[in-house]
Amino acid sequence: MSSDKALEILVDLADALEAVALKVKHEVAQLQGLEKLKSEENLDFSKLSWEEKKSEKGPFQQTSEKTNGNSVLWQQLKAKMKEHGGFWQNTGFKYWNDMRQETVVDRRKTA
Repeated sequence: MSSDKALEILVDLADALEAVALKVKHEVAQLQGLEKLKSEENLDFSKLSWEEKKSEKGPFQQTSEKTNGNSVLWQQLKAKMKEHGGFWQNTGFKYWNDMRQETVVDRRKTA
């Protein structure tokens, strides 16, 4: 193997390691943001963008990662949904994961 080829392999390895390091830093920063948000007692998911919908069971609201820009509050809602197996009731609403799209959450006011 020539020294040029060995140098090329080392540069490729360094680039790959740098990319992995950046991804790890990004993931750690997101986790720190989620931990900070988890410590807040009264999360207000009504601050997310909710769209009014209708079904045979009545009116409900829907939100998604797309409409909320993958915000920390959206991530916290998704974490709560995962923690509770896809169904959760809190502050006068029942929340559930949309069956067709994993990046969508629906909610309906409780009676």
